[in-house]
Amino acid sequence: MRKDRARLQTRTEETIAKYLSRARGLLARLASELGMPEDAWPEPSSVVEYLRRNTANWKWATFRQYQASLACFYEHEAAERGEAEFGRIAEAIRRLPWQDCKPENAVGQTSSRKRKGIPENDFSVLVGNLANPRNGGRWSQVAAAWLLAALPTGLRPVEWKQATLQVDLESGQGTLEVVNAKATNGRANGKSRTIDLKPEDVIVVHAHLEAVRALTNQGYAFETIHECCAAELRRACRRVWGKESAKRFSLYSARHQFSANIKAQESHERVAELLGHGSVRTARRHYAPRRSAWLKWRDQKDKPAAKPNAPGTTRGG
Repeated sequence: MRKDRARLQTRTEETIAKYLSRARGLLARLASELGMPEDAWPEPSSVVEYLRRNTANWKWATFRQYQASLACFYEHEAAERGEAEFGRIAEAIRRLPWQDCKPENAVGQTSSRKRKGIPENDFSVLVGNLANPRNGGRWSQVAAAWLLAALPTGLRPVEWKQATLQVDLESGQGTLEVVNAKATNGRANGKSRTIDLKPEDVIVVHAHLEAVRALTNQGYAFETIHECCAAELRRACRRVWGKESAKRFSLYSARHQFSANIKAQESHERVAELLGHGSVRTARRHYAPRRSAWLKWRDQKDKPAAKPNAPGTTRGG
């Protein structure tokens, strides 16, 4: 994998907006560290030095995001102001080396410390706590439905925005059509993917989609629904487990658990297909491992196949 591939990638408008927002946050952080007024930005040279100085404190994935965001910010400033100096700063940021980044297996400080996946008992306790009307309001109920729908589908939270469900009324089975997030630059296995659902899974997916649709019809943006459910989930984790760091679950944790469960039964290629990845390495390196699969998924994999009936015999007695 090329770790200097950022300069070769294209960006969607949504990605650019996220980069600019992240860059402004980083600039505000640096300005605060330098004791600058709230409405002041640090000098570009200070920004380059800040990235260079902190490279050893970040894993490559973090460094890449910061690097791409700040380079995008200065490219945007160059285009808006017509000042070539900002373009040169952007190029200097892109040329910063990544080789000194913290090893990928090192313990992180933020989201990487969250447990990947949710043990079955914890999942049941968490959903039960969220679904209890005494523990929260509307968002708590929606967050519970979100987790229940994400577990058998493995969708990224953002992918629910454009997901559509088709149900066979005769069998009760369904298919979920998903527009792949991160579909640019070959990161996904196509623009969309299809997930087959059992009747019991159709019920929870339909309930979640209906809850989101009802809130959207009331004027809530999908992003607001996502943020409110994520916040409610964080509160539920604190409510149940206090400050225990190993219990810091998120909406994305259900996708990790989906990955672990299907790894217990499917090939690497099939896992990548179901997760919407363009490479089998992504799930192997960044998602919950097979050993985190729930017991019933491991049991199904390990269960010996039934022997076929011998010729001339029938089952039963």
